[in-house]
Amino acid sequence: MAIVSELLLMFLKAQAMASCAILLVLALRLPVRRLFGAEIGYSLWSLVPAAGVAGLFPSLPEVSAELRLSSPPHGVINTLAALRAPALQHSDLIWLGWLAGAMALGGFFVFGQWRFEQSARAGLAGPAAAGFWPRMIVPAGYASRFTLEERELIRAHERIHMERRDPTANLLIAFLQAVSWFNPLAHLAATLARMDQELSVDATVMAAHPRGRRRYAETLLKAHAHGLNSPLACALALGGRHPLEVRLAMLGMGRVSVQRDGLGMLLVGILVVFVVSAVLILAPGLKG
Repeated sequence: MAIVSELLLMFLKAQAMASCAILLVLALRLPVRRLFGAEIGYSLWSLVPAAGVAGLFPSLPEVSAELRLSSPPHGVINTLAALRAPALQHSDLIWLGWLAGAMALGGFFVFGQWRFEQSARAGLAGPAAAGFWPRMIVPAGYASRFTLEERELIRAHERIHMERRDPTANLLIAFLQAVSWFNPLAHLAATLARMDQELSVDATVMAAHPRGRRRYAETLLKAHAHGLNSPLACALALGGRHPLEVRLAMLGMGRVSVQRDGLGMLLVGILVVFVVSAVLILAPGLKG
């Protein structure tokens, strides 16, 4: 069916635009983090869904091509309906293959979350923040394993995750990762976005506890690799050896000034507008 082929081409266009945004974030995240701090570095990932969503709409070349052939369409729905792409062979089979892959990866995430919840009930997971309505999870022996000062830092870390609803953000990341299961850049972006999320929380905790850097680093080391984790949870000690080394190294960075933080937020806002505008103006059309 023609509509199936058109939807497939729209989806692939959105994937291509999101991939371009991922490459842009990969190029900017380290210098932005050094200049404006980890929180601004994490916010750069908002460019990816913005570019993907913009890619679903007709771009200027598409509209211009259609205007040369017919009267101007009215409204987004009529615009999309007026655009006709060349039929793709076996588009139905491609959709089925995509759906099978998305369900397989989604099932893997659900199973991982189920294992995490079972481990949490047994006291073998945490410290972490998890759940659509986030809650803090701690392992068995939490009070005896961590000192009072360490527990205060852990609560501060997980409280930030819960207040920002980072577990919900991780759910969205996992959903986009499952939808984009065939795109290797999507998996790289998901891993790095979650790492940048943790770095941003670390920076916020250190801003509130500037004299607790050494104790916070010791707490990260103590919590490292304790129990299972889930891609939907925000574990205190996320990742393997290399991500932990990055987090420990970042603890030594000085606090970003209010002025520089505001400038960084302005930069991200400008980049979002630029990326969306570039997609709507320059993206290739669906018509062949």
